[in-house]
Amino acid sequence: MKNVLLIVFLVISFVGFSQTKITEDTNFVCLPKNIAKKVLSDLNELDRVKKQLFLFEKETYQLELKINKQDSTIMDLTKKDENNKIIISSVEEKYKLVEEDNKDLRKEIKRLNTRNTIVEIVSGAILTAITFIQIYK
Repeated sequence: MKNVLLIVFLVISFVGFSQTKITEDTNFVCLPKNIAKKVLSDLNELDRVKKQLFLFEKETYQLELKINKQDSTIMDLTKKDENNKIIISSVEEKYKLVEEDNKDLRKEIKRLNTRNTIVEIVSGAILTAITFIQIYK
């Protein structure tokens, strides 16, 4: 049994070591000229497309950065707009209050003018009456 295994092992190993090396250069491939030209043009096209893809990705990245900057600018301007609206509404409210106070003061002035006129008329009448009484007494 040992001999049989030894013989089988030797036969298998001799078959493995007895294979000859390939002496042909596998880097050299024979192609017709028209196919070789097409392969070269395809390879050139591939290189050009790779460069375009790189440029496209770079442009896309730059555009994304620009969009992010513009979005932040838009958000800032939106906040400013909201603040300006709040300021405008408070100023409008202030002017409404001032206008209401002015109306009240105008009414007060008219009332005071009317009262002063009545007081002047009454005091003039009293003075006239006292003067008349003093003169004819």
